[in-house]
Amino acid sequence: MTASINRVLRTGVALATLLALLQGCGAPEGPPLGIYRAVASTDGGDLPFGLELVREDGGLVAYLINGAERVRATNVRLDGNQLFIQMPGYQNRIEATYKDGRFEGTLFLLRPRGIVRELRLVAMPGETWRFFPKPDAAPLDFSGRWALTFRDADGSERQAIAELAQDGHVVTGTVLRQSGDDRFIAGEARGDTLFLSRFDGGTAYLYLARLGSDGVLAGEQFTGGGSQESFSGRRDPSARLNNPAALTALKPGVDRLEFGFPDVDGKLHRYPGPEHAGKVVLITVGGSWCPNCHDEALFLKELLASRGARGLEVIQLMFERTTDFAASAKAAQDFADKFAIDYPVLIAGTVTDDDVLQKLPQIAAFRAYPTLFVIDRKGVVRAIHTGFAGPAAGLYHEEQAREMTALIDGLLDEPA
Repeated sequence: MTASINRVLRTGVALATLLALLQGCGAPEGPPLGIYRAVASTDGGDLPFGLELVREDGGLVAYLINGAERVRATNVRLDGNQLFIQMPGYQNRIEATYKDGRFEGTLFLLRPRGIVRELRLVAMPGETWRFFPKPDAAPLDFSGRWALTFRDADGSERQAIAELAQDGHVVTGTVLRQSGDDRFIAGEARGDTLFLSRFDGGTAYLYLARLGSDGVLAGEQFTGGGSQESFSGRRDPSARLNNPAALTALKPGVDRLEFGFPDVDGKLHRYPGPEHAGKVVLITVGGSWCPNCHDEALFLKELLASRGARGLEVIQLMFERTTDFAASAKAAQDFADKFAIDYPVLIAGTVTDDDVLQKLPQIAAFRAYPTLFVIDRKGVVRAIHTGFAGPAAGLYHEEQAREMTALIDGLLDEPA
């Protein structure tokens, strides 16, 4: 199925490139500001996303566009025909050169163990379409809630829910998993085939799927990091995921956490300490590379701002993709700067489940980033929440925020 889908993609891209070259005759040589259709090359085919270059307050900024979301990047340089974009809060970047009426270059993605994956990138100015220049007038309807099963190469299965909205041929939505959501994905329907993608500075996802006459949606998901999963499922308005609180657990007989890790400046912070006595403390295990951790950071920052005076504290434990402390500290600092975080951000380790269990030996099982430990005024772990559903999850995000806020407010109301 993927081969036939890619043939359709290549035909559309070839036509678009020819039209752009024909229309580009006589265009100015320098790179224009405005909208671009950016395309990264993945193992599954072309992964498109929107890119806009604009000047704001005298400086150049870039927006990464996926459906309703516009991610703002301020570390942007345009030196002659050379473009550089550092992704906000991530250690990923774009380097490209403007020639022959378009940007050509590389999307650099930091992977575990410090490996950098390089994807070819092309960005065409003035293009607002995502997958195909001419929309399908009568595609099938993909809207609704879908109960999906994802399968990786070794046969492991994971349950997920796709929430999709469709307006004509345009499809937007997200995929909810136990670890959180796939954030804002966008694309289009073409006949019986669905094309969706996302690159928001963190991870790059491409989804290709076909809706069969039996009502089964089946396809594949590719990531910019090189992984691939197949998935299939049906519409199910009542589909729900398992309780995320059941995925991570402390060892039997253990009800507290203890650790000591350095901050980005190398200063050691220990928990628990005298400054934590009588406080409700939220300890989150994450990393700068984790998009759901970015969504969670915004939630925690706002929660702390409204409840810090009542005795709430937050500690961020970062497990990064390199063993080099300086590189990890820079990644964590960029993450903290993105959200203007004013609570401790500590360098705890590297992004492997084994390292989390070694650095936090009180934990019996660890499943996903982020994982939040909610600790009461007496230092007892009262709840553990695995994953975080961000704003792209809509009602799921709102329900999660209400439940977590109610839990924390209840603990703040308890005596020290």
